Amino acid sequence: MKSAPAIGFEYRSSRSLAACVVLVWLFASSALAVCGLSAWSKIALALAASLYAAWVLHDFLRPSCRHLLWHEAGYWRLRDTDEKEHIVELHHAVVLGSLVVLSLRGLSIGKMSIVLLPDNCAVDIRRRLRVRLARAQGDGAH
Repeated sequence: MKSAPAIGFEYRSSRSLAACVVLVWLFASSALAVCGLSAWSKIALALAASLYAAWVLHDFLRPSCRHLLWHEAGYWRLRDTDEKEHIVELHHAVVLGSLVVLSLRGLSIGKMSIVLLPDNCAVDIRRRLRVRLARAQGDGAH
């Protein structure tokens, strides 16, 4: 049987995912504004929610990964923003419609999640990833 070709792609942040984070932050802030807590509690919780949203947005909009390549041999190669390459393993993958989330782990980078949506990854790349992930999960190997 012929082995599957390598799947490589440039990774960039998803603007739609960042917009969802902002939307959730706005909903949380609105809920805090109308709840029955004291003013100081509202301010403290709003500040905590704002700091967390800013931290998450920073991670989404400035990803440390620039390029990913899934070799036909089964291992992953990741190139970071410093142009250093790392060998990583796929720890877990989630596929929900057009959303693909890859949870990767490597000795030099630790744990990292890659979120692929229509605005940051080509349709055919996501399709090929979904097919290959399904095959890998069916074989019991990543």
